[in-house]
Amino acid sequence: MDSPMNRYEQQLYSVFKTFDIDNEEALKRSAVLQLCDSLQLEDRGAALVDTLFDRQSDRVTFSQFRNGLLSVLDKDPIRRQESCSSKESVVSKTPSPSSPAQSDDDSPGREAAPKFAFGSKRYGRRSRPHRVAAEDTPRHRVASESRLDSVRARRRMRCKRSSSAMESREEDAAALELDHEQRVDRERALALCRGLDMHGVDRFLVDRVFAASDENEVTVGEFFDRLNASLTNSIETSLDGGVVEGDSKSDSDIVSSDTVVETWKRAGVRKPMGLLLELGFGEAALRLQSLERVLDDELRANSSQMDSRLPLAAYSLSRIRLESVGRLLDVARGERDKLREDLGEANRRARLLAQDVDENHDRIEAELKSRLRQMEARHAEAVRIAAAEAGVERERAAAARSALEEEAARRADTENHLRNEITSLQERVEEYQERATAAEARCQHAEREQSRLQEELRRAEERDAERAAREGAARDELEARLREAREERARLRDRCDELGAALETAGATRSAREGAARSWRDEVDAQAPDSLPDVCDLSLQSFDKKDAQEAIEKLMTFLTNIREISVRDGNGCASCETISTTTETFREALRSSRYEGADTTGHNHVTSRDEAAVQTELEDEQRLGALRKTLADMEHDHRVEKESLTNVIKELETSLELLKTEYEKCEEYWSDKLEEEREAFAEEQRAGDDRLADLAARIADYERQFAPATLPTIDERDQLELQVNQLQDEFDEYRRTHDAELAAKVSHGDDARGGGAAGGLVLITRRLFQSEELRRLHRRLEAAEGASCVCGGAAAARWRAAVWREAGALRARAGRAERAAHRLHARLAAADLLVKDLYLENCRLAHGPRLP
Repeated sequence: MDSPMNRYEQQLYSVFKTFDIDNEEALKRSAVLQLCDSLQLEDRGAALVDTLFDRQSDRVTFSQFRNGLLSVLDKDPIRRQESCSSKESVVSKTPSPSSPAQSDDDSPGREAAPKFAFGSKRYGRRSRPHRVAAEDTPRHRVASESRLDSVRARRRMRCKRSSSAMESREEDAAALELDHEQRVDRERALALCRGLDMHGVDRFLVDRVFAASDENEVTVGEFFDRLNASLTNSIETSLDGGVVEGDSKSDSDIVSSDTVVETWKRAGVRKPMGLLLELGFGEAALRLQSLERVLDDELRANSSQMDSRLPLAAYSLSRIRLESVGRLLDVARGERDKLREDLGEANRRARLLAQDVDENHDRIEAELKSRLRQMEARHAEAVRIAAAEAGVERERAAAARSALEEEAARRADTENHLRNEITSLQERVEEYQERATAAEARCQHAEREQSRLQEELRRAEERDAERAAREGAARDELEARLREAREERARLRDRCDELGAALETAGATRSAREGAARSWRDEVDAQAPDSLPDVCDLSLQSFDKKDAQEAIEKLMTFLTNIREISVRDGNGCASCETISTTTETFREALRSSRYEGADTTGHNHVTSRDEAAVQTELEDEQRLGALRKTLADMEHDHRVEKESLTNVIKELETSLELLKTEYEKCEEYWSDKLEEEREAFAEEQRAGDDRLADLAARIADYERQFAPATLPTIDERDQLELQVNQLQDEFDEYRRTHDAELAAKVSHGDDARGGGAAGGLVLITRRLFQSEELRRLHRRLEAAEGASCVCGGAAAARWRAAVWREAGALRARAGRAERAAHRLHARLAAADLLVKDLYLENCRLAHGPRLP
């Protein structure tokens, strides 16, 4: 819809939508015919349909139907007035539309031109209202009293569930200024309706309205909306003739069997109850249509043997049907007359409302004209003040813009400085990360070295324990063998002594027996074998030699084991290499001493071997002591080195922890610092953006204020066109005058180039411009005249050139002032357009319902 509809148009639109089955906002010819029948337009409905479909259109919109309905209703005023005068004491004298002597105010038949036009939408009434005068002399009413008060009492007595009930309810509710948000129940709603004199609304209707919702309480607005919908449905049902007729048929078609029997008795039918039972109708209530159909079948079946009772029964049923139809027809006629009366009353009330609206419209138009003149004066003053404020604001905006540009440059420098600082900090952080990575790598390497040294120390301790165990076992074994060898030597010495004593005894006996032929030594030497010294060497030196050789062998074996242990470990340390070298040297010495002892023979051999054994034993003890000392030194050095490495590892671990802590602190500090700087920068940027947006909005507002406005819509008024023509003539006259003044000014300027023309230029300038700057220019020209009299024409020429430059500047300022005047004129036109919009809005409000 182009504009908001009032409640009557909304009711008509709701009825219109009930026939819009396809929901296309348009109806076909058949649907429009049904709509006219439901509205009981009778012959006017056919005229309306012919009017709407005379342009070869298939469908009709709601706007077309509404306008056509108004035109059709306005073309038949006499008929409506007659129907209204039968019930109301109102006389309406309306001349014929075809009368040539009628005026615009007395011509309701033809369409009235709208008083306002704005765009493509036309406002105002489409026809002029009829002047209705009451039979009795109307009294003078005050401003707060409506002419509808005289007929409202009679209308309230007739609002029995009809359209006038809804209108009365709405107006009375508006008059009482009800609170539409107040919640009411069934009792309060019924009391409210009775307080509004809505006697047609009974408790049953209120219960039906509340039954439609699940709540026990509703607001006043919702209650009246639902009551309005219920009454509208009731009205549509009453207006729908087909539906009423169908319902009446269904109700009138059912009669009691006693009624039929009584009617047949009066008609002279014999045994009516038996006939009814023969036809198969034994119920207490039956349908006349079914009974008639059965009677017709019986009549056709018994055409040859006609029973006299059947025609009488059929005739009686026809009379019953005619009586019921007659009663329905009387009811329909009464309802039709009542609806015609309501329709006439509604038309009369519409005319009264239209007359009220026209009077209010004229009054509002006069008030708006006066207000418009006042607003134009105030607007001119506001434009002058706004121009001054705009200049001040423009200067302030320029200063603010320069300040913002400086602030933006400063922030850009700060941002670059912060970016450089962030880059350097990132480089330092990367450097710290690299150093931390290198420290972690060194720490890991130190930990690996520590584990390796601990493993070597454990292995060395195990080797020392094994070597000490082997040395202890070898020493015990050597001591045991030495003791055994000494015991064996003592035993052999005793045996040797015994054998020597026995030999001496035997020799003495033999020599005594054989004489002194040969001595016993000679015989023993002769009989003894060659190897006797080696076999029977029972001296102490022989046993020492054997023991020394055995000790050398065992020592060689021990040194070989030590060497194998050193080679098997393969550590490659200096102590192990020293031990290996010492062991090898000792083995070579033992080997050479063993070979030397093996080459000697005899007594010398025994002596050197004993000496070598003693010397070897001493050397072994010395070397063993040296080895033990070396081993102790190596253990001490290894322990010291282990402790130093452990201390270094601990220091590295402590340094690593300190570095980690320092790195975390540094990272946290710089992250917090960076976050604070970012937040501060973001806050400053947001504040700057807000100020810049505010400034841009204000600049845009000023630009919109001083920009050339679009051309306003031409108001369809003769006075406005005349004003435009007058303004155009005034502007042309002003342009011609301005061009003439400029031409005169140029011509006088050419004449003033001589020596004595400065006085004429001063007079022209004084006549053209009256501002303070031109007065100062006039004083300077007078000074120039005095200078030309004293010093000649050169100074005067310079002064004239300066004056012409200032005159050019003044012309430029005059052009700017003219452009500013054009902009102000555009703003005045926009303000005029706004005033017209307000005027149209007031007119629309004036056409709405008024309170009494």
